[in-house]
Parts: sequence; C-alpha cells; structure tokens
Amino acid sequence: MKKILFSIVVTTHLIGICAPSLQDTELQSSSFSLQLSKIPLQNNSSYVLDTVQLRDFRSESLIINSLASALGRVKGDAAGGLRGVKEIQLYKKMSPSVVLVVNESGIGSGSVINSNGDILTNWHVIEGAKEVGIIFKPSVEGTKTVKSDVRRATVVKYDEVSDLALIRLIDIPKGIFPISFGNLQNDLAVGADVHAIGHPSGESWTYTKGVVSQIRRNYKWTSESNKAHEATVIQTQTPINPGNSGGPLFTDDGKLIGVNSFKSKGEGLNFAVSIEDVQRFLASTSTRYAQNVKPTNSQQASTPANCSEDPKETYSDFNIDKTVKLTGYDINCDGKTDVEVRVPNDTSKPITLAFDNNGDSKPDAIYFDYKRTNFIEFSVFDTDYDGKWDLVGHHLNGKLKPVRYEKYDTYSAKK
Repeated sequence: MKKILFSIVVTTHLIGICAPSLQDTELQSSSFSLQLSKIPLQNNSSYVLDTVQLRDFRSESLIINSLASALGRVKGDAAGGLRGVKEIQLYKKMSPSVVLVVNESGIGSGSVINSNGDILTNWHVIEGAKEVGIIFKPSVEGTKTVKSDVRRATVVKYDEVSDLALIRLIDIPKGIFPISFGNLQNDLAVGADVHAIGHPSGESWTYTKGVVSQIRRNYKWTSESNKAHEATVIQTQTPINPGNSGGPLFTDDGKLIGVNSFKSKGEGLNFAVSIEDVQRFLASTSTRYAQNVKPTNSQQASTPANCSEDPKETYSDFNIDKTVKLTGYDINCDGKTDVEVRVPNDTSKPITLAFDNNGDSKPDAIYFDYKRTNFIEFSVFDTDYDGKWDLVGHHLNGKLKPVRYEKYDTYSAKK
C-alpha cells in the first residue's frame, strides 16, 4: 500500500487541464466559500494520503450518484385502493413503518422492525451492497421524495436461500414505529384478507389488498440472479410489482405475516416469504448462500493486468498563482485523471479531494478535510452532472460515508 507525503504548501487546480479551480468555478457560491473560511484549521506540517483509499472515495461518490439516479424514478405517494374506513386506518397506521430502500441498481421496500433502526427486506433488494439508502414516508401525503431525504443504512446480514436481509440505519430518526410480528398458525388462513404497502414501479407508498390463496411450505423458486431459493411462502392475490419487493404483507390488525418477494407468470400469482422464515433468519448467526441454478459464463469485472494496486499519479504541480499544490491520479487505469488532491498553502483552508466520475474534466464530488488530518467532515455532490451542486454530505467522526444529507440550496440559504 503506497502512501504519498505532501508538503502543506499547496491549494487547488481541478480535474483536467480545462477545468476551473474551486475558488473561481461557478459551482462554488460565495456563501459556501464564507462557510469554509469560518472553520479554523490545525497548522500541520505535512499531509499523509493513502492513495489506495482514493478508490474508496470514488466508489462512494459513484454510489451516491447512482442512488440519486434510482431515486429519480420514484414518484409521490399513491395510497390507491383504499376501500373503507378499516383500510384507511390500517394504511395510516402502517405506512410510516414502511421505508423505501434505494440501491445502486434500483429500489425496493422494507419494514422497520424495532426501535434500533433495524429494517427487514429482501436479499435481492440489497444484493451486492454493503450500504443502501433509506427514505421514510413524507408527513404530507403525496409529497415527492428528494435526494436529501435519503438516510444511510448498513447491511447487517442476509440469507440468500430465503431471500431475506437485515439492514440497520446509521442515523435513526425520532418517533419510528416498528411493525409487530404475527403468527402463521394463529393469524392467517386461506381466504383471509392480507394487505401490502410498497413502491411498485416507483409509485411510492402504494397500498394494495388481496386474499391468501394458499400457504406453501418448502417452496422453491429461481430469481433473476439464477439463484435457487427455498422457503415457506404465502401465495396471495395481493397485487405486487417490482418495487414492492422487501415490503410487508400484513394482517387486518397490522401484524407482519410475510415479506413480499416475487410473482409468477399468470394472474394473481404473488408470493411472500413467511414470518416463520423471517423469525428463523433473525435468530440465525450464520449466512446461507444460494446455489446457482445454472453456471454463468460471464466474467467478473477485474482490474486490468497492467493496473497496479496504487492509483497512478498523472500530474503534480502548483496552480498558476502558486497558492495550491495540485496532484492528479488515474484510479481506473484508463489514462485519464479521476481525482485531484488540492492542498492550499494557506493553512486556514481545507485540503480537498475533487472527483470526476463522468469524465467531463469537471468535479462532481468534492470531499473536505478541514483539519488536514485525513478526517473528512463535509462533502458536496453534483448528482446529475449539470454543473450545479445538488447535495451536501455531513460526515461523522471523519468517516468517508456521510451520515446525513441535505439539499445544497437549503444549506447555502442558511449561510
């Protein structure tokens, strides 16, 4: 692992030759610049940068942009299908406990199951992720969710065989209401009414109702990932679609009885993994991996053979007025600069890492190290690559991943 030692005598260039510096770019508002100047910095004599960690930074900024892209497919609340007072009250009670799960590859649903911020969902909703975005239902019905509503959650454990996963919020909001568990033997029977809330095709917090068609034990099915799954499932006529996956199937009295998971070809063939499998999964301390139904010939993406472990330095120089030391790195071995490390001569200014994720030689993610100790406290993101900041990230204990987001416009208006 290579570490580069920079003298603290440096400032900012920008990714690519034609890109403007942080100080003179239109992306940098005057109010934002004032905020930076208010924060005192330690006068350290050197700055140690773990260049391998640059790949982690870039991956994180790409994840944030991907989450924002997936979130763009989400529409406002759609409490359709409410047919009576009972259904209206049930939706009102249960919907705040149903969350929107945002992964790089798309969206799904989840259920808050305790006050510790644990959320139950499907494995295929979080497949391949260590962290996902979580959005709670807006207090005003029909309000469109926005990028600043996203909270971070870590993947705690999963079971590929039963297609279940447990994720945990990093920053737990006040007043969350966990869903209580039902019992398959006592609370459910063929012909009973069941209810679902989820986000089918991006139609957020949609309510649907149906009946139990059958309870099928040791049921086997194959997912789109060509994984062999098995669990006791509840077959229902409750309409579900992509985006409902991971959301709750609950009884008339609001008890969680299953996790909506998949549908089969044909009319009204919808399936939820039963509460029996959920409780078995939550009590388990081991991970079960599903078998591939058929081998795949696709190769996993790998680093090119000529790409070393350490990012390659593409340039190292001062900006025109010699106030900032600029060092560029090629992270993915494509011969282009992906990140620029900027170290100002003025020790009252933060060291910044500027990332170009879409190859337009302009920054779309910048991380700020105010104390110059490899300790990230703040970040900004241009999630749609239009040259304007969209999100502000607030970091806890210097960690790479923000624990909270807010709109850049909202943040700027407060300064």
